[in-house]
Amino acid sequence: DRRNLKMIGEVGIMKHAILLLADEDPSVVKECNKILVNLASYDEGVIILYSDQGVKLLKEVLDKSETIRYRVFDVIIDSILISDQAFEFASSAGFIPKILEDLESSDVLLQLTALEYVSRLSASPTAFTHLKNLGIFKGVAAWLNSSEASSNASYTVPSVIKLFAKLAQKHNVDLMQFCEDCPEYVVSVIKLLESNDLSVKFACVDVMTLLNARVDGKQVFLNCSSASGAVRTLSHLATRGVDDVKDRALVALAHIFSSPDVYVPDFENKTNIWFSHCQPGLVKETLQVLSLPSPPRQCAAASLLSNLALHRYGIEAITRVPGWSERLLERRYCQDREAQAQRFALILAIKRSPSLEEFTDREIINKLSKYINEGAHYRETAPTAILEL
Repeated sequence: DRRNLKMIGEVGIMKHAILLLADEDPSVVKECNKILVNLASYDEGVIILYSDQGVKLLKEVLDKSETIRYRVFDVIIDSILISDQAFEFASSAGFIPKILEDLESSDVLLQLTALEYVSRLSASPTAFTHLKNLGIFKGVAAWLNSSEASSNASYTVPSVIKLFAKLAQKHNVDLMQFCEDCPEYVVSVIKLLESNDLSVKFACVDVMTLLNARVDGKQVFLNCSSASGAVRTLSHLATRGVDDVKDRALVALAHIFSSPDVYVPDFENKTNIWFSHCQPGLVKETLQVLSLPSPPRQCAAASLLSNLALHRYGIEAITRVPGWSERLLERRYCQDREAQAQRFALILAIKRSPSLEEFTDREIINKLSKYINEGAHYRETAPTAILEL
């Protein structure tokens, strides 16, 4: 009850909740965090939490130990995520620099923890703008190329890349402006697609997917001078990489070649150029994936082929593969319902292509139409044997 918030502060419940953040019992700490964050969910509560008394107590507890310091940081960050006013108070009280100071630590674990806090703070538009103005993202991006971080690169690089991946998923982030301010991110991620470290490679491939899932991300990628190189590397991973990387690379390529919901200048021409840089056997091997006993991989392959089918060069490449229609129309390899739906969407995309008649004959087009009319989940019934008595 808002009427009781001031009273709660006055009677010492806030004081005890802050002090008990240092308790040895995790359940007590969890309950105290809940009380303090709930307090911050009201305007009057934020004022009480960040009053002179509240700030003094938080700072006292914060200095007790490294573990307890993180508990205080959790309360502060959680309060910021529900209140812009909390960010202003926390910043004025000097908590934000303390949260960020471990980014400069020589201890990689402290660095990674600070980076996780940066990631969490970025969910607040106010905090994100503040961090950007401080140059935090630009500084962190430098880790991707810094020789000083090389000894810890297997830890720091995936975390930095994952930070960018999280930002790519946040709609409050203007990716074009962000990448203009921090061009190191996309360039470095593309370069690190060729890393020998699988965790780094996975993270980079996933960033390519997330980036191209947004219109502004597509525009960033479209304007990137190394985009062709990225597509070439991804096509290599999709055909020559280990299985987990293959699946991810197929999904990333599917997003890259997908048509944006709004007009993006030069998109068709650029994607045509990118496609020319792909591995020569990409389309053939992707069609072969449709016959593998792996529904997730079948879905990834069908998604890429569906998006290629939206382009004339894609239809030409698909129809040039010997036996392409037989492989597509063979239902026995596709028993998973999601994979069936993806394959149906692929056949529908091919059938709807205005370029199809240019590259194939009427008989195949009729077979595609028959498949569509039967539906995604059609099952052929076995012939019934008639016995003569």
